[in-house]
Amino acid sequence: LILGMLVGSLVGCGYTLVGAPSGTLSKRLPLNILPFTNQTREPDLERITTAALHRTIVQSQMFVFAADGDSVTRLQGTIRRFISYPVALNSQDTVVEYRIDAAIYIRLIEASAQQPLLEQEISSSAVYLVSRSSTDKVREDVSAREAALARLAQQFADKCLALLAITLL
Repeated sequence: LILGMLVGSLVGCGYTLVGAPSGTLSKRLPLNILPFTNQTREPDLERITTAALHRTIVQSQMFVFAADGDSVTRLQGTIRRFISYPVALNSQDTVVEYRIDAAIYIRLIEASAQQPLLEQEISSSAVYLVSRSSTDKVREDVSAREAALARLAQQFADKCLALLAITLL
């Protein structure tokens, strides 16, 4: 009797993945994310941003990627603005911290009517420190900037996912 109660309680716990929909894959909404375009002078920003959005969408388990077709909602994106500027200087007036800002315009197109469901500009930002030492300074600064670009793209992806969830769910 005790063994039966223990097995029954363990089976009835109902563990699920956090953020996972309670239904099957068929209840996930189909979405086609087109590669973003980059209207800035910052190279490779469109690839970093699109990749971060793909990862975030996959992890959310709310949507399923689908090929472009008549029944698929499409998401388009354009990186319109990218700015990098110093925010902190040391006593020798050398930059020790930078901030990067980006504005990314997204457009969600409803498949059957070809009408926009959502048009929104999303702002993202990140800061990074630059090396104070002269040893391998360039490599460290490039690594810090790349990490900041990844954080900026992830911040955008998180905001975009929230907007998609509000709009479509």
